[in-house]
Amino acid sequence: MRKIIRKEPKKKIDDPYLLPKSLPDPTICPSCNLLYHDKRWIRNDELANMLNLIAYKYKCPSCRKIEDHYVMGIVNISGNFYITHKEDIINLIKNTEKREILRNPLDRIMSLKNVENMVVVETTSENLAIAIGKALKRAYKGNLEIKFSSNNKFVRVNWQRD
Repeated sequence: MRKIIRKEPKKKIDDPYLLPKSLPDPTICPSCNLLYHDKRWIRNDELANMLNLIAYKYKCPSCRKIEDHYVMGIVNISGNFYITHKEDIINLIKNTEKREILRNPLDRIMSLKNVENMVVVETTSENLAIAIGKALKRAYKGNLEIKFSSNNKFVRVNWQRD
């Protein structure tokens, strides 16, 4: 059973970590070595290393969110199935992150915590949280619930299988 609860916001919600409009090109994140080029963050280590001496230094939105612990998505994974398949589920979560980083290098896992008989995954984007929930649903079935916040850019994903 898949349950999606979505409340449309009445006004446009701003992400406080979006870039200033005057960020110079090229810019390199000193924490993760992402390169800001052509108005987007990309992973190109070779080019970033070549431009490292002349490029402007500015932390990317993901590194700033991790530093400030500004969570954009939370995934709660619980149930008896999780207890008996912890290692497989953790591997699925990490592989989903690797796949999503190829699409958008700003999608990252902030933390992965074991809390009693469940795991809580905090992400830097709502898209990664949703992708993890959908990957769990595809691989292991179970119940998936996605709840969007009505007043800020945040999503809570709950997956459970007994």
